[in-house]
Amino acid sequence: MFGLKGAIDIEEYMKTLDKHHEEAYLNTILSGEAKDKLKDLKEEIIVLAFTEGFCPDCTVSIPFVKRLKEENDKISVSILPRTGNEAFLEENLGEARIPTIMVFSKDLTPKGVYLEFPEKLKNNIAIVTMDEKKELIKEYRGGKYNNFIEEELLNLILK
Repeated sequence: MFGLKGAIDIEEYMKTLDKHHEEAYLNTILSGEAKDKLKDLKEEIIVLAFTEGFCPDCTVSIPFVKRLKEENDKISVSILPRTGNEAFLEENLGEARIPTIMVFSKDLTPKGVYLEFPEKLKNNIAIVTMDEKKELIKEYRGGKYNNFIEEELLNLILK
């Protein structure tokens, strides 16, 4: 049986990270459009994120989760490590990749999952050579596709 034992809120999680992660967070800016859409959110949303501090893809995406929460207190975020939760992730999603960001309504009805990369980036990665894939991932980690992350997470929350 899966539970939230060991989960921490995103504020506590951010305190455990190093300067590199703090810089990533400070450089994560939501668009005005995203902020406006979040103001209209009236229902409670539960976000469960599986992450690890060593993961460069988590360093890019988790700050967006924090920024989205900052815009609307109806969004609650719990953080769990992948380590120790692999079986749950594999059983429910077929793989234990990070970041995994699961979004639920107040009654725990699943709204969707963000898994490792935004879908738009995954689609691009799927059709290119290995060298091009490495370049896309490098660009992603450098912030080039932050708009994809914002869009996908916002769509899951507002779904």
